[in-house]
Amino acid sequence: MSSFLLMLFLAGGLSSLIPFQEIVKIIIILFTIPVILFVSVRMSQNPSVWLLTEEHLIITFRKKEISYPLAEIDYIQSLTRSGGALYVIHFHKKSPSRYWRNKLFQEEDDNKLLHHALIDSAVEYYKF
Repeated sequence: MSSFLLMLFLAGGLSSLIPFQEIVKIIIILFTIPVILFVSVRMSQNPSVWLLTEEHLIITFRKKEISYPLAEIDYIQSLTRSGGALYVIHFHKKSPSRYWRNKLFQEEDDNKLLHHALIDSAVEYYKF
């Protein structure tokens, strides 16, 4: 989100330097918003790999790996939204962890396999 706003302000600042009428500048900015949105989504990607074993849920990102013992997880929620899905992992004693799965400009992934694996696991799983 911050990269989107930064690029939008940058495009607005650059358009103020162009010696055209204001309406032309506004039209230029309106036509660059989809490009800015595409670039900002591509720049802010943080792909992850989820591995569900009998004892742990392991989430691996580019630079770090997070492991949650299934005994500490109370339940997992999957909240579907238009731009992706929000996974909320609720623990018995800690505050919940949230992970956003972005669907914008992405290839098909193994989300359905993760859904079925969570249903078959010992952890309670709710899909909304």
